[in-house]
Amino acid sequence: MVFKFITNRWTIIFFIIGICIFYQSAASAGDTCHRNADNKIVVNDTSSTPVSHDGGTTHNKDYCNEEPLNYKVKIFEVKMCTSDPYVAGSGDTGADPDLTSCIDIFNSSPGKDIVIQPNVKTNLLEGGVVLPIGSYGYSVIILSNELQVKHYETYIDTGGSDADIRGYAASGFSTGATCYTHSSVTSYTGHSSNIHGWAIFTGAAGTGSTLGLICTDSFDASNPPSDYDYTREIIDSIDATCDETGDCDSTFRPYIAYQNESLIGGSYAGVLVQDDHATVGTNRNNATRIAYIMSFDTPLSISEDTSSFEMSFNTSTSVSIDWGAAGSVTNAVKMGVDPFYVKYTAN
Repeated sequence: MVFKFITNRWTIIFFIIGICIFYQSAASAGDTCHRNADNKIVVNDTSSTPVSHDGGTTHNKDYCNEEPLNYKVKIFEVKMCTSDPYVAGSGDTGADPDLTSCIDIFNSSPGKDIVIQPNVKTNLLEGGVVLPIGSYGYSVIILSNELQVKHYETYIDTGGSDADIRGYAASGFSTGATCYTHSSVTSYTGHSSNIHGWAIFTGAAGTGSTLGLICTDSFDASNPPSDYDYTREIIDSIDATCDETGDCDSTFRPYIAYQNESLIGGSYAGVLVQDDHATVGTNRNNATRIAYIMSFDTPLSISEDTSSFEMSFNTSTSVSIDWGAAGSVTNAVKMGVDPFYVKYTAN
């Protein structure tokens, strides 16, 4: 539906469109888990690097990526912008994003929890949004930096037998071939001190009470155990260089510069911001939101003929299954929550 408002001698045309979030699958990345014909992940269950990234030729990696069954994100704002909102930081000091050219198409003070599941469409808004006609080369999504997944996987060892993996227990370990998420909080970088008031599960192999997954031989997906729950990962720093220097857990950097990504038709950058959604974070505790910034190769064009607006969320590799070992037994350290990709389509 198109509404026309006359102001002085200028005609400003707005329209109300529906906005939906879609799950979007895509080709798997090279770090996905190697599976057998029964769709079980193949592991060397005596190793701290039990999984393969090369189709099972070698099992020498301590993580692999999969698509989560349930991915929960709290969204506060979605903006379309005519000028670049990303402002580069310097060293470990970030810069406030420039949101002056941006128009809100969604804004919720308490935020709205969205659960993204494979092949399930989710509405971000119950009604429509009002967006001026124009060309938008950028977008910003403000979301909580506490991302959640609820997921399980079943494993088989390289010899073809059910894997024997150790997981979380308040005392001792749980053990089995299927491991699932439980109510726990981890950090993206491995930082072990409390963040946002949460006690962090450190995932120390050999200490069952620190592990992020529960393992069992009796998991029934149609009647899952009562402690099958969301695990929460705090994106506590987004330093693109810390892996090279091995200091991810001890340094804090609140930004990452634009990264090219064909899945979104452009590039993305990220800034950790505070509760006001505009001020860059200065430490792990006041950084509570992610400003997820996109620059489109081809600006999104909105005209009188536009009738729908879609956001496609790609979570195809957004859970990282992380491993360790102690006493020659593989430990399920955590299911880390990796970021997603977003692509807009206007029709």
